[in-house]
Amino acid sequence: MDLNKMKAYLLDIPNKYNRFSKNLDVKAILCNKSWLIFNDSGDKELYIFQENGSLITSVNGSVINATWQYISTNNSLVISFKEQSYMLHPSFKDDVIFALQQDGTERFVFMIEENQSNFFHPKSLKELTAYFENKERRNIEERQQEKRILLQQQETKQKETREFQIEQKRQRKEEKREEEILKSCNYYLKFGIIAGSIFVIYTVLFVIYYPPTHNLRSFIDMLFTFCSPILLFSIIAMIIDIRLRNRILRRYK
Repeated sequence: MDLNKMKAYLLDIPNKYNRFSKNLDVKAILCNKSWLIFNDSGDKELYIFQENGSLITSVNGSVINATWQYISTNNSLVISFKEQSYMLHPSFKDDVIFALQQDGTERFVFMIEENQSNFFHPKSLKELTAYFENKERRNIEERQQEKRILLQQQETKQKETREFQIEQKRQRKEEKREEEILKSCNYYLKFGIIAGSIFVIYTVLFVIYYPPTHNLRSFIDMLFTFCSPILLFSIIAMIIDIRLRNRILRRYK
């Protein structure tokens, strides 16, 4: 492999992600790390970006020094070898792969942190494509799962709303029914009210026509003897009405 050339690959899948945020610090991502450059030749190609702008490249142990520069104006990374320079744009970054798109093309350079190579180190374009396809499938499944969860939450909320409305209607119906029942069984209360009214009227009439003279005690005894049956009847009627109401309501519920 020519140390002065970078190998880029035509792969459509990274365009579907376009996840690289311009707010990320490209220099912090690149520097002080060893990056394996993907190739399908079987060679070990390694890039080490230095903070001073120098770049150490190694292919199977053969080293050549190059330079690199990040240009924030157009969010590009310029890598300069002795014979040729390349302009690349950060396109995709996750915990494993950093993809750089060659300017003006649909071709990509794929870099993998060397300390991640024990977990993922593709040897062919097919393996690399499978990584993105699996990632895309997982993302689709996650979005579908999020939609299912959101739909379940909406259905649960709608169900709770319907149940609440049904319960409210049931309570209003019961309250209306209770009112109708109580209206239909208040005869004893009416009798009690009538009896109490008669008691008051009789008491007034008794005082008018039989005013107390000399013996107040005798007057009170006569008043009690005359009016007590009416008072007793009114009290008994109200007690019966209350007990009857409670019994009917318990039976209804």
